[in-house]
Amino acid sequence: YEMFLGPVEMSKPWDTKGIEGVHRFLKKLWRLFFDETKGNLLTNEAPTSAELKLLHSTIKKVRDDTERFAFNTAVSAFMIAVNELATLKCHKAEIAEPLLILLAPYAPHIAEELYQHIRTFQQKDSFQSIVDASLPVAVEKYLLETTKEYPVSVNGKLRTTISISLEATQQEVEAIVLENEIIKKWLDGKAPKKMIYVKNKMINIVI
Repeated sequence: YEMFLGPVEMSKPWDTKGIEGVHRFLKKLWRLFFDETKGNLLTNEAPTSAELKLLHSTIKKVRDDTERFAFNTAVSAFMIAVNELATLKCHKAEIAEPLLILLAPYAPHIAEELYQHIRTFQQKDSFQSIVDASLPVAVEKYLLETTKEYPVSVNGKLRTTISISLEATQQEVEAIVLENEIIKKWLDGKAPKKMIYVKNKMINIVI
């Protein structure tokens, strides 16, 4: 809570009610591992590209912030990551373990307990404390953008946005756009006269 208040070198107002927010974050972290009725939630499923991107962007952010003593923004990055993992319903050990190791300097007790749970779940025999684990390093390939959220206009008026692979060809982009339900509605059965596709920027359909 103290690290989350603001820049470490500045004076900050103290209010014990603020502790509740950090406590809620730790409870949400716990619920990535355990359910009150089902018990263990961890799985050994392979992570998706979205989960790997979230993990490695968090690793990069937290390591950079920690090195420059920006602890408040590092804690904020943890909160964002846990919220997104909860939304994704991600309970994968391959994502959870490096996140815990990263969290250990900030919340050592809960990180150690959950780390030991992971090791038990993975049936690792010899005891190893989280403090002896190697700090995770961000892998650049997971940080690269692979898709772009394109604004799609019809006759110059924005009608929707569509997420399209950056590697898609012009023909593939046109096919994806014309299959979109919102665009179909605006076309109303008409064939477009022209489709203007500017890579990494926008798409405009002329009818």
